[in-house]
Amino acid sequence: MDRTNRGRVITGFLLIALGLGLWGLNLSDDVGRRTVLLALGGLFIAGYLYSRAYLQLVAGGVLFGLGLGMLGEQYRFFWGEYSRLGLGAGFILIFVIAFLYERRSHWWPLIPGTILILLGLGRWNRAWTYMFGEGWPLLLVVGGVLVLLGALGRPRPKKKRT
Repeated sequence: MDRTNRGRVITGFLLIALGLGLWGLNLSDDVGRRTVLLALGGLFIAGYLYSRAYLQLVAGGVLFGLGLGMLGEQYRFFWGEYSRLGLGAGFILIFVIAFLYERRSHWWPLIPGTILILLGLGRWNRAWTYMFGEGWPLLLVVGGVLVLLGALGRPRPKKKRT
């Protein structure tokens, strides 16, 4: 079996596991739901480690993060909004696993991961609650201003033609 077909077989089995696991969530209590989400996330992450199919890592990070959030809600490990904290940790996990495994990673998971973690932590601080609950679009404005300043402030060196 070549690498492409092996990746498809693994993805097929993981989709079957995901479907059965999500169906099982409807039939289980809170302990079962946490366990199913953590196990499915772990399966998808293991599938990524075997086949390097990035979509499996994304699915695994999100599912594992949701399971972590449910775990935090039960045991009250931390302060804040647990579902957002767990999901944010799942996105950060996507970046970290890809970086450790491939020695490079896409930067995009850091954006939703950081935003979700800040929103989750913002529950205990009134200023954070406003800034990340209602005022977060202002961060996009600040980012846009920084990009414009960088683009307009320094001209790029021209390439020499030989």
